[in-house]
Amino acid sequence: MKIRYAATLVSISLLSLGAIAGCSGVKNPCAGLFKNPCASKTETTDPCASKANPCAAKENPCASKTNPCAAKENPCASKANPCAAKANEAE
Repeated sequence: MKIRYAATLVSISLLSLGAIAGCSGVKNPCAGLFKNPCASKTETTDPCASKANPCAAKENPCASKTNPCAAKENPCASKANPCAAKANEAE
């Protein structure tokens, strides 16, 4: 039983050391294998920059309309507050 325990401990230790050594200073082996397909594209301008604005020549349909409520007066402006006198009576 002691031999089996020692063999397991040694094998785990070697695997751990191998993993540490393998990952510590080795560069990425896949680094040069794959190229970025977008690296050669140098389009930095806006694709819509040369297109004209379709709404530029259209006028504002509400520009000539006036406010229909501008001349109307407040219908409650001349009415007295019916609760104003009651507040003083309650005291």
